[in-house]
Amino acid sequence: MSDETNIIKLGRGRGRPPFQWTPEMEDYIVAKIVAGHSLRAIVQMAKDEDFKGKLFPSFETIMAYVASNEDFRHKYSRAKDIQQDLMAENIIDIMDGRYPGFETAELGQRKESAEIRKWVMGKLRRKKWGDVKVTEVTGADGAALIPPQTIDPRTLSPEAKAALYQALQMAIAQSEATDATPVEEDK
Repeated sequence: MSDETNIIKLGRGRGRPPFQWTPEMEDYIVAKIVAGHSLRAIVQMAKDEDFKGKLFPSFETIMAYVASNEDFRHKYSRAKDIQQDLMAENIIDIMDGRYPGFETAELGQRKESAEIRKWVMGKLRRKKWGDVKVTEVTGADGAALIPPQTIDPRTLSPEAKAALYQALQMAIAQSEATDATPVEEDK
């Protein structure tokens, strides 16, 4: 990384000096994420314990750095993936009463904590941990089962044009709501 990618400006126009990133800070952030801590908790821990007397980035500065630095974005993303995989292991320990703080917890409390973690995992990595599984059916070598056809709308009847327009509007609405999940109301 060049020095330019390791510097991020804080508080534009406020006369603050640019913040200098170090590999030590990046490693600290990544290690704490893998250990299961939230980014806000990591910032607080660094202020309270590990980086006393040293400048440590704020939550907003870290997120700006994630957005602007491809190498760190990859490390951060991989750390979040590992964190969520470890969260799955924690659910088992919580339910078995082996997770710290849950050794004497009642079953209802352990179930609720496990459900919260499962919900978060399903929202953050829907493809891996979500409840909805999508199966795509394709032909040989991934080819479409039905070959695509070109439709000239000028040759369609007014009823067919209306049906085509309605189908396109539904397809657009579905693509815009791919992450929306139906919510069942409790009875």
